[in-house]
Amino acid sequence: MRRYALLLLLIPSLSLAHEPIFGLGPGTIFKGGVGVETEYERGDREEGMATEVLYGVTEDISTTFRIFNTAERTSALALRVKYRIWKRYMPGRVDAFSLIGGVLRDLEGKVTHGIFGAAVGMESRRWYFFADARTAGKLFIDGAVGIRPWLTEYLKPDLVLLSEVNYELKGGYRALFLSPAFFFTYRNIAVKGGVQIPTYRSERAKILKVRSRTALSVEVHF
Repeated sequence: MRRYALLLLLIPSLSLAHEPIFGLGPGTIFKGGVGVETEYERGDREEGMATEVLYGVTEDISTTFRIFNTAERTSALALRVKYRIWKRYMPGRVDAFSLIGGVLRDLEGKVTHGIFGAAVGMESRRWYFFADARTAGKLFIDGAVGIRPWLTEYLKPDLVLLSEVNYELKGGYRALFLSPAFFFTYRNIAVKGGVQIPTYRSERAKILKVRSRTALSVEVHF
């Protein structure tokens, strides 16, 4: 417990792990912890509100239930489990690696997809690095670099700026995005958002009218 308390002092907002906006990081919530996130999303063909409920089964295992609603209907449901199989604590820094599994139900297409993947990350006082690869109907490969411009004290307002690269692949569909994002936290509340800007689209992606995507959310941990 002393070691964990020291890390809380060294890394601002550790209980609200800073993760990519469009990718996934290896972070898990503390045992018995609950997180609720409400997010506005505008995608290629629809926009709506996503709600996620995160629960810490153990310190290293967390579950996330997600529901996405458009103005007319519920569009998708997902249940995801993240298992942090490796972690390393150092003064002012945490490294971790997690496995990811779950199921995604597309209510529009009436199709169920398995979710399988892994995520690795490094969080420090100044810098953040993340990478993940996963399947959920498509193959997603993501990388992100983040920086804290101002080193604030623990329990003070905290801002992290992120630059993400997101790649999607499914058969002849391929798309590459550059995604600027931000993560602002104050105690147990986070406001985060970003924009996915397509920098490459295959002919199939152009036919599907892949365009810029936007996400903006508020997250609270209890």
